[in-house]
Amino acid sequence: MTVFSADEVVTLDKYQREGQMHPFTCGNRGDGNHRDMAGDLGALIPTVRGWICPFCDYTQNWAHGFMKQPLPVTPTAGQALPK
Repeated sequence: MTVFSADEVVTLDKYQREGQMHPFTCGNRGDGNHRDMAGDLGALIPTVRGWICPFCDYTQNWAHGFMKQPLPVTPTAGQALPK
């Protein structure tokens, strides 16, 4: 069963790694078997089948709607804003 599209997986991964908000994390991350990944202990990995934990069998099948949309482009120094 597909939970997220391939494009949504890419966008969700960017949100996980961006550091602007707390990443989605495993509900079991305090068990001593989890490690720091993507900036937090037990951070989940987005897939087309939903979020997975690389350290246990925890899964999650939702994300905030805004996180599925492409990230806004932030211009760098010397770059013009899109019109």
